[in-house]
Amino acid sequence: MLTLGFGAAYSCPAFADALADEFGASQGGLSMVLAVATGAAFLVSAVGGPLADRVGARPVAMAGMALVGLGLALASVATSFEQLLLCYGGLVGLGVGLAYVPAIATVQRWFVRRRGLASGLALSGIGLGTALVPVVAELPARLGGDWRDALLVCGALVALGGVGGAALLTDPPPDRRMPGPDGEAAVPATEGRALREVLGSRDFALLYGGTLLVSAPIALPFAYLVGSAQDGGVPRGEALALVGVVGLGSLPGRVVMGLLADRLGRRAVFLFCCAGVATATLFWAAAADRHAFNLFAAAFGVLYGGFVALLPAFTADLFGRRAAAGTIGVLYTSRGFGVLAATPAFALGAVASGGYAPPLVAAAGLGLLGTGVLATVGAKSRSWRRPRAARAVPYRAAIDTVWWTKP
Repeated sequence: MLTLGFGAAYSCPAFADALADEFGASQGGLSMVLAVATGAAFLVSAVGGPLADRVGARPVAMAGMALVGLGLALASVATSFEQLLLCYGGLVGLGVGLAYVPAIATVQRWFVRRRGLASGLALSGIGLGTALVPVVAELPARLGGDWRDALLVCGALVALGGVGGAALLTDPPPDRRMPGPDGEAAVPATEGRALREVLGSRDFALLYGGTLLVSAPIALPFAYLVGSAQDGGVPRGEALALVGVVGLGSLPGRVVMGLLADRLGRRAVFLFCCAGVATATLFWAAAADRHAFNLFAAAFGVLYGGFVALLPAFTADLFGRRAAAGTIGVLYTSRGFGVLAATPAFALGAVASGGYAPPLVAAAGLGLLGTGVLATVGAKSRSWRRPRAARAVPYRAAIDTVWWTKP
């Protein structure tokens, strides 16, 4: 489900040349399509998260994936850039946001001891979707050079596969008594703070602000890495493949960082990923050849994958599972504002300074500042300590939990 949703949103650069020829749009204009899609996905989380807490993850996620398919289908018949922005940016983004938060919040509710690894495995779908961008770029050529047919095919695949995947989501019962899938002793899904209490806390305010700042450098590669690499002399095909390198790098990043987080403590590994993303952005600013761009894309992918995998686990550790979807949904609006602010600000900075390096250095500075803010969140909370060994539960009992829990 996440593979199809984010793959659809992040595939916009694959159609960049065809869309520029069709609508006469600049690179900055086309980057706004991706910015609007990503921003809308995170902003609508403030609605989708609390709604999933009320009615369940499954119906909200199914509606979201249907909306992604509809957005792609309508974008395939767009006759103006404004229509493209509304359909590919707005509708696709809204659909991804409605599906994303309910899915990851469900994972936080089911798992406790292995929450970092579980989040990493679930969210690896985003990395796989990003890695498929170069494959999507081949669709127009295989369909007679028509980007419209390619978008229509993508829309049909997303609607069918995404809605089917969302239909498999199952919320744990509020009073479940059996051990979880990771062998942890059962804890009621109502454990934790109410949403209103969470949103009024100092820790949430700091978490929101820090995530907003770290989102600045995270937003940029998906919109500008291809263009900056081409300006650095990298052929278009290789430059477009860099987005796939980011996606492939994020796959082991999500899993490995999740494993390390469960062993070493989720707070420490999460902060390492935040600082690493900002530091990698400084390396991007200095990149001058294809090898440097590929090295950046791989390193950024690993660290970005860790950030994405651990942010929801980090949040659930701090505030509990009672209002997990609502808390994560509201928190993710910070990422939406970060994307919508950073993308046009970067374009203006690049024009004003005559290059990519100065705005990249500024974005890295914001990321490091955000890491410092996040380091103050929950510093005295036990949830950040290294996880203790949990009471062993037979493997068969853990498996039975999945099969005997009613949908």
